[in-house]
Amino acid sequence: MVNVLFEKGREGFLDGTLDWDTNTFKDILLDLNTTDVGVKAITGATNATPIVVTATAHGFSNSDFVFADAVGGNLSANGYWKIANVAANTFELTDPVAAANVVGSAAYTSGGYAVCLGPSASGDNLDDFDGCRVGTDTALTSPTVTQGVADAADVTHTSVTGASVEAIGLYKDTGTASTSRMAALVTGKFIVRTSKAAATSATSMDVDKLPYGIPNSTVLTFSDGKTATLSGAATAGDRTLTVTALASGVAVDKVALAPITSSGLPVTPNGGNINVVWDNGANRIFKL
Repeated sequence: MVNVLFEKGREGFLDGTLDWDTNTFKDILLDLNTTDVGVKAITGATNATPIVVTATAHGFSNSDFVFADAVGGNLSANGYWKIANVAANTFELTDPVAAANVVGSAAYTSGGYAVCLGPSASGDNLDDFDGCRVGTDTALTSPTVTQGVADAADVTHTSVTGASVEAIGLYKDTGTASTSRMAALVTGKFIVRTSKAAATSATSMDVDKLPYGIPNSTVLTFSDGKTATLSGAATAGDRTLTVTALASGVAVDKVALAPITSSGLPVTPNGGNINVVWDNGANRIFKL
């Protein structure tokens, strides 16, 4: 269910700083339309190669990883990226695996936010994100680590009020925000990567094995600026997407941000409870 680990979270699990089944981990509901050190509003994204994102006084560093979403118009800016050529108010988007520049898909219209996943100090601890908090953080119970798969009991946040919730963060709670290391981010979205090139007019696309399902009629905008619209729902484990005839071919090893079927995010609190139900698939909350 976790869509990405924070870089300091990944480091912590590897060096023993974080221990899933003995440390106290909490989840935090996040309003990503509210800015903090680790979350910045996007106000521009060039229709160019690479895409240059404007986020005033973002404070991020070269080689930081970011999650960008809710960008209007230039939809290929939405995704998980490694940033480069950082300036005070801008940064460029690159594919963290293929190292390719991300190609603009259309003119930017409005909106968007960027979440810093580190490794810089802009995206390492809870104090970078607690300004985006909705409701009260809740401790995870009954953690397990069987065969490298992290799981825990489902979580209930009671009587939640406030702004919309776009994501859930997981962190090790030390009692002090500046030392409580961020571990993972749940956004209700994940990356789809093409495993073969798809030609113009193709009605199917080969992709890496899907960890989650994707709803029918979803429009995927890939990192080469090309789009594909699903003509049938995809399910976890699929390696082929059924799509309407492609207007333009999509190259191999290109990525797009896809919504997870019935993820429940975003959600708007109404004063009732918000139940966080972790995925029951093979990877549970996440797998190292």
